[in-house]
Amino acid sequence: MKASELIGLSDVLELMLDAVCVVDRFGHFVFVSAAFENMFGYSPSEVIGQSMERMVFPEDKLKTAKVVETLLNGEVQPRFENRWLHKDGRIVHVLWSARWSEEHQVRIAVAHDITERKIIESRLVYMAAHDQLTGLPNRSFFLERLEGGLLRVNQNESYPSPVVLFVDIDGFKQVNDNYGHGVGDKLLQLIAQRLQHCVGESVCVARQGGDEFLVLLGDDDAKGAEQTKAIAQNAVLEIGKPFNIEGALLHVSASIGLSNSKNHATTVLELIRQADLAMYQAKRLGGNQVAVFETVH
Repeated sequence: MKASELIGLSDVLELMLDAVCVVDRFGHFVFVSAAFENMFGYSPSEVIGQSMERMVFPEDKLKTAKVVETLLNGEVQPRFENRWLHKDGRIVHVLWSARWSEEHQVRIAVAHDITERKIIESRLVYMAAHDQLTGLPNRSFFLERLEGGLLRVNQNESYPSPVVLFVDIDGFKQVNDNYGHGVGDKLLQLIAQRLQHCVGESVCVARQGGDEFLVLLGDDDAKGAEQTKAIAQNAVLEIGKPFNIEGALLHVSASIGLSNSKNHATTVLELIRQADLAMYQAKRLGGNQVAVFETVH
């Protein structure tokens, strides 16, 4: 007896880790393999005759419908990703391979669960854009946001002009030297939280590196330069309040340089350099204050 006679199609499908789905022209399930329940939580009896669409994640329904339309036109979709809802409510990321059978008037698809891969990819993307110590965006992320702000202003002058605050912590080295890097790291974390809180959660605050931070504000003329300077001065006030870490009352302050893209800065690096120069001016004046970059005429 031949092997093909010993092994039936149903036996093969039972062993597949990927789910096999057969759907009619109107989107109703006519068959699902055993792996379907492992992947989506529904037994075959719960879905046969039911609409496939109800399991598709709402935000993915439109693009899924467009793919279905191409399949009905006879195109094969060897790789298509979307999200489905598991029976318990969680999201399942799925990689599909599908085709339409004109002879049998059904769509045949194989579903591969890529949820774990998507989670890892998401974490890697987050890590690449954020500072591991403070959880704030990093310099690369900040530069990208600032670039977008400058581009919008160049395209439409009615957009708020990007304003950069360059924040340097006065006295941080002494804390590290006297209390150790562990306490220094906790201080940086608390400074990051305090800085984000006082400028607003919607404002981009990034860690430049070491004890330096960057803040991206917008000057929309309705608020004006005085408003952005007031925000910077409030940040100086908040950071100047004592920090209680492991029973030690620590005092630091902030020197902040402010630069507005209206100062003829045409690139993100030039705008940050201007804010950096203003920050050093604040330090030369004794620190714990805000200095504004002024264009020399």
